[in-house]
Amino acid sequence: MTSTKVDSWIPHGLALKAYWKGDKNAAINIHLEDGTITTMPIEIYFRTQKELPEIEKIALTLCQGSILDVGAGAGAHSLILQKKHNVTALDISADGAEVIKANGVTTVVCNDFLTYQPSKKFDTLLFLMNGIGVSGNLIGLEDYLQKAHTLTPENGQIILDSSDLRNGETELDFSQEYFGVFKYYLSFESTTGEPYQWLYIDQELLEEIALRCKWKTEVIYEQEDGSYLARLTKR
Repeated sequence: MTSTKVDSWIPHGLALKAYWKGDKNAAINIHLEDGTITTMPIEIYFRTQKELPEIEKIALTLCQGSILDVGAGAGAHSLILQKKHNVTALDISADGAEVIKANGVTTVVCNDFLTYQPSKKFDTLLFLMNGIGVSGNLIGLEDYLQKAHTLTPENGQIILDSSDLRNGETELDFSQEYFGVFKYYLSFESTTGEPYQWLYIDQELLEEIALRCKWKTEVIYEQEDGSYLARLTKR
């Protein structure tokens, strides 16, 4: 199985902790292979329910039963969901998990999704902010969907959002195996993380791969830029 190294996410966890401790200008730098650097303000991980984009608001209404919030960030979605549901926030970063707990999320687990062995099954697996992208590539996506099968009951579901980048303005490399795979590394202040792959999966290919992994895909919401929200249920 493919997995993102913990070392890749150390800068992310440090940036979350810096923001939590009072540095409201904290931002994470995302470095692409071509040398491009995108800076993302950390405040995005601390949004309230009113501040969420429509796609995420809809996603939260689809959640049911016990929920595993995968790659929970600072716990913004878990905080909202735990008002009505039993929620576990899962994050690979120790610093991130510390912030999630300090932020008020009741149940927090620091672990890699692929190696996580909970004592119970979850009715809903939630991958927001393109959280399924952590699977890295098409083989990794199959690993994640197969793992998801083991963590959910017969009527379990996955709620995820991603993007078909062909509809956006991102320059794509169609010479590689799949145009939606990117290689990044993160930095925060003087700390640099290990490189990792990130996946943006189009709807049609998601449906095809999901079927092989015994999931049925339903697209719930779409945007003009290619972003979409999907619900996967067991076949």
